[in-house]
Amino acid sequence: MRTLFLVFAFCQLVNHAYADVLSWRNGGNGLYPDGNAMFDWTTGTTAQQWQIDTSIKSNASPILINGRLVYCAEPAKLICANAETGKILWQASYGYEDLLSDQDRKALEKAKKTNALIEKDLEPLRREHYILSRQLSRQKEDEQLAAQLEAVNDKIHSLEERIPPELAKLLKPETKETNGYASYTPCSDGEYIYTCSGLGIVAKFDFAGNQLWAKRMEWPDHPWGGASSPILAGDKLIVRLADYAALDLNSGEELWRTEDPVAFGTPTLFQLEKRWFLYTIRGELIRVEDGKKLPSQNWTIKGKDHAFFNTNFVSGNRIYAVHGASKIDGQSYCMEIPDTVDQLEKYGLKQIWNTEVEKDRYYASPLVHDGLVYLLGRYRVMQALDSMTGEVVYRHKIPGMRDQCYAGLLLVGDKIYLGEESGIIVLLEPGIAYKEAKRFKIEECRSSPIFDGDKAYLRTLKNVFSFQTQ
Repeated sequence: MRTLFLVFAFCQLVNHAYADVLSWRNGGNGLYPDGNAMFDWTTGTTAQQWQIDTSIKSNASPILINGRLVYCAEPAKLICANAETGKILWQASYGYEDLLSDQDRKALEKAKKTNALIEKDLEPLRREHYILSRQLSRQKEDEQLAAQLEAVNDKIHSLEERIPPELAKLLKPETKETNGYASYTPCSDGEYIYTCSGLGIVAKFDFAGNQLWAKRMEWPDHPWGGASSPILAGDKLIVRLADYAALDLNSGEELWRTEDPVAFGTPTLFQLEKRWFLYTIRGELIRVEDGKKLPSQNWTIKGKDHAFFNTNFVSGNRIYAVHGASKIDGQSYCMEIPDTVDQLEKYGLKQIWNTEVEKDRYYASPLVHDGLVYLLGRYRVMQALDSMTGEVVYRHKIPGMRDQCYAGLLLVGDKIYLGEESGIIVLLEPGIAYKEAKRFKIEECRSSPIFDGDKAYLRTLKNVFSFQTQ
């Protein structure tokens, strides 16, 4: 008998009275077999149990541990609320300043005062620089304007060189407003919470909100930031900022690091003969015990090497993947895990099929159910493929939607959940034809909800909601 187990280690560690959701996509596959999404998601209805106003946004999904809802806020904040009442129990920040020693903090306060005087002198110069730049863009041959702009540039650079070095510790990596720093869903083993931020910081907390350790690592390797959520594999925490790395759960010590091209999607884990392996959205196979790369596909997209956004789906001994780029490429794969570790380490995974699909980005992760693989493109094209052959069963452009689809795909009870950034939620009937069961509009949202039986929790850009079927 093969010893093949699915998906994340922490899914099988703890058995609480609550239907805990301990990680991104409830263990990676986005399955909520006991969930119910068939209610009115409109705010203010009787289905709304409570609402928490969050002035600071986040794209990360919440997690649920023993009746406590844990969610994120920009740039590096963890918030814990009572899942029944919505009452906030604690908030913890793990930003740059939170990690400083007392001595460094005193030096920083002094540096801030010095910098305030420098910024006061820089403000009019930056205004002048903006005005001169605009004028020169319209009068490109004006040598006097060019000389004035160069002189202002020199003054700015001279002042910037006087900014205290202590402040360099607080410089944030580049990111875009859409992505931000809080797009990483935390994870838990039922006893502790592990989280990371696009600031390049990974941290561990207990359920009283105490920080047990925090580690400042590298910045994400793309100017948009990052979004690959931390995951647990046995006694290791797997993170991806610029590379894949494994950290010791007790100390945060880095155990290994594996170089990796740009990717945003959270990797998949599987266990074979009681040993853990990591499979990435780029088709890379990594041995968890030491970080060694094994024979693998290493998928690429011509001209769009960063366009790998979602999480592969694991079903039995097969892994399903999809990636692409608008007007350039769209590929879906089915890969098979061999019977033994020896075969896996020698040959990697076996490709069962590869199907060309809609040329688009795939932010939403694939979903496999009842013999079909469901795919949702960035621009709202829903596709279903035969899971055995990869043959396209249907392609359907979802009507009435105008925005990008980040959330989904989830199987909640017997319905498929998907969402669009503007707040439109669509519930589909599974099957060989596109059929909507319900449609609602809530508010702007990029994260996926989580479900606990007849309850749902959703983190929008402005609020955290609890809904319950009536």
